[in-house]
Amino acid sequence: MRERIIFEKHDKVGVITLNRARILNAIDKKTLDELTAIINLCAKDDTIYSLVITGDGRAFSAGGDIKHMMADTRPEIFRKTANAYQVLAKAMRGCEKPIIAAINGYCLGGGLELALLCDLRFAAKSAKLGLPDAELGFSPTGGLTYILPRLIGHGRALHLTMLPDPIDAVESERIGLVTQVFDDELLLQESVDIAARIAQFPTHGLAFIKKGYLAALESDFDATLELEEDVDVACFTHPETQKAMADFLQSRDR
Repeated sequence: MRERIIFEKHDKVGVITLNRARILNAIDKKTLDELTAIINLCAKDDTIYSLVITGDGRAFSAGGDIKHMMADTRPEIFRKTANAYQVLAKAMRGCEKPIIAAINGYCLGGGLELALLCDLRFAAKSAKLGLPDAELGFSPTGGLTYILPRLIGHGRALHLTMLPDPIDAVESERIGLVTQVFDDELLLQESVDIAARIAQFPTHGLAFIKKGYLAALESDFDATLELEEDVDVACFTHPETQKAMADFLQSRDR
């Protein structure tokens, strides 16, 4: 049996590839459990500094594995799958390392939920992003109802969720759903290269950036200012920051 997920390490970058190309990388509970396990392992691995998630073949992921869902329609079984999305969401949001989605081809439903759990989203020009949830009678999981309106606004989020028509990469970048678009053949390499560049930065700073932005979503302005000050002092006193500043001054004086 083929592995659902392939994990490779490119120097300091971990590359996670959904490996069910025959069914457009449809996501079932085993896939979710394996993804969560890999994210948790990478979070603890001091040799990995950033992550890239992509899909094999013509899709990042076309969403949930409906055939698998229909094999056993008991609600308690489906709840386990729904819960597995939530567990993965917490693992990805809790991971201090930057996670990049390299979105190739179709990125629909649960696939878009996975992409939105990443910190940065890059798309191939041929990518199609959308949510068929309403057409199938579902409501999104994986924290999408929390993340999407904060990313593109309440109105656009409802529009994208209630209408099943996917949007292309250019429109996705225009509304802020993805942050950069690349030619199809360059997507993965560009994503890995950017992840490698980010991996060169002080790790504690990246962790604080991710935590800070997430915390600010839940805080008022005054609390955010206080947190920023505390974090900035913690960053300033860290040996990695001190070295980075010294290196900067040295390079400027050359």
